[in-house]
Amino acid sequence: MRPIAFSHRPRAQRGVAALVITVLLFFTMVLASVYLNRNLVFEQRSSANQYRATQAFEAAEAGLEWATALLNSNQRIGPDCLAAATSATSFRDRFIGNDRATSRLSGRSVGGAALQAACVRAGAGWSCACPSDGPPVLAASNADNAPAFILEFLGGDKPGVLRVVSTGCSSLAGACAATAADARTRPDATAKVEVSFGLLPAVAALPVAALTARGSVDAGNAALGLHNADPATGVAVHAGTSVSATLARITVPAGASVATSVVEGDAELAALVPERLFTSLFGIDKLAWKNQPVVRRVACPGDCTGAVVSAIDAGVVNQMLWVSSTVGTPMRIVGPITLGTPERPVVIVVDGPLHLSGTVRVHGMLYAASLTWTDAPAPGALVRGAVVVEGGYTGDAAADLVYDATLLATLKSTTGALVRINGSWRDY
Repeated sequence: MRPIAFSHRPRAQRGVAALVITVLLFFTMVLASVYLNRNLVFEQRSSANQYRATQAFEAAEAGLEWATALLNSNQRIGPDCLAAATSATSFRDRFIGNDRATSRLSGRSVGGAALQAACVRAGAGWSCACPSDGPPVLAASNADNAPAFILEFLGGDKPGVLRVVSTGCSSLAGACAATAADARTRPDATAKVEVSFGLLPAVAALPVAALTARGSVDAGNAALGLHNADPATGVAVHAGTSVSATLARITVPAGASVATSVVEGDAELAALVPERLFTSLFGIDKLAWKNQPVVRRVACPGDCTGAVVSAIDAGVVNQMLWVSSTVGTPMRIVGPITLGTPERPVVIVVDGPLHLSGTVRVHGMLYAASLTWTDAPAPGALVRGAVVVEGGYTGDAAADLVYDATLLATLKSTTGALVRINGSWRDY
């Protein structure tokens, strides 16, 4: 009987290949997971960057819209950009300079640094800063998600043109930072957009006479003063039909004759329809002029003295007033009263007949369907600038109508709406 032989050779282990394959699969899955997670992080970061960039761009656009509104407001404002009756300046006055000699617009500066306005959105709304003596300081510097914008005002390349640059930020950091720490510690996206504004003047073409009437002028035996010493125009009264003013006091340019300063029977003027006369002076029709945001609108059933004074005193620039009178009832202004100043003249357009009574003093331009002036002994009653009526002039007032070319040029170059110039928008 043979002894049983035992083999001591180790058996070949099974499952090693499966283990290797499993490890490789797990490793591949880990790599895939890491790669997918990396893409997810990248997408999240891209989305966050896009979100901040969109916020910054929208904030910059909001800045331009805000600037458009405030540049065309004649209200006095405080350092928070809100209306303040005790303030001396409007938004336009505070930030925009106007060279009356050249009609050039520019941004104001203090100590060599340009004045800027800024706003930040935090909580329920926007908080703004409109300083007059330094950089804007915004209060919400600790907000993590507080879009903001800063406005800078620059002169244009042509008279009457203003450039406004709005820098928007996704948070109150970086270019909009209130402090250096804000700029270092918070991520921020910025966007900068620019648009040019052009001045749409209150009066596009100046009249040539102290009194222009499409109809007749009948001053009777009143010592009405008609004065135009400007050698460029020299016309004291310009009428479409007749002029009856036997005792009028007429001033003409040096060396000129009274006869040449009185123009009557102008068939071309008489043939103009009222709307055409208005458009020839203001450059736009009545409805468009009336609906400008800079124009204050007043409706009066009769005596409009208080309403006119209130409307003019409420603002400090763009003294442009549209007065709607009741059909068939003249709008009345009763003196003593002074409307406008040589530095800040007014434009008053009356949609109907106008009746002045007593010592009314106006610096600027009066435009009405017709004008009657009574009970105004000399001296005192005055219009320095020009008067234009679609119909005629009547009355017994000894008022002085003085053609002032400098004042009218001020109206044309400094008073009016600032409107966007098509094609001027750019971002960078």
